[in-house]
Amino acid sequence: MIRCFLALSLPDDVSDALMDVQDGVRNARWIEEENLHLTLAFLGDCTPSQLTELDAELGRLHMDPFALTPFGVGAFGGGKPHTLYAGLEASEPLTRLQSKIAHVIRESDITAPRRKFHPHITLARCGGGVIPAQAIEWTLRHARFSGPSFPVLGFGLYRSDPGTGAPIYTELVHYPFMR
Repeated sequence: MIRCFLALSLPDDVSDALMDVQDGVRNARWIEEENLHLTLAFLGDCTPSQLTELDAELGRLHMDPFALTPFGVGAFGGGKPHTLYAGLEASEPLTRLQSKIAHVIRESDITAPRRKFHPHITLARCGGGVIPAQAIEWTLRHARFSGPSFPVLGFGLYRSDPGTGAPIYTELVHYPFMR
């Protein structure tokens, strides 16, 4: 089984801007720069044959390139934050892309977890050692964060392997919009 997800990679200037807001929350596990991405769909554990079928269908998706802009920050988990993230300006093309991908997944034999799509870039995981007030203060301090806009020219199928610390993400297939 191969643990996989579909995502948008980020250009260096966007990753650099996101790294600048990773501070001030003791015991938060900040995401390493090379692992920053925008998840379009989490697939979970897949067999090679499932991925072969999915690859064929994803290769048929057509989209025009579009731009995204990181904007604002937030925390998932309410009073006990478990994830700190950067948000994005609203984007109809991103919503359309994710919807197309979700349809392809539903039509495949992959039983992916169904989650409402909330576009974000995870910046940190917060375990029990994080003081909730620090996470809330962080969201207030960086509430007006705005990163550089970047073009979205395609997306990728990624594999996630456990590492000694952070997981190791490897792009298996890239799906460019312009073919």
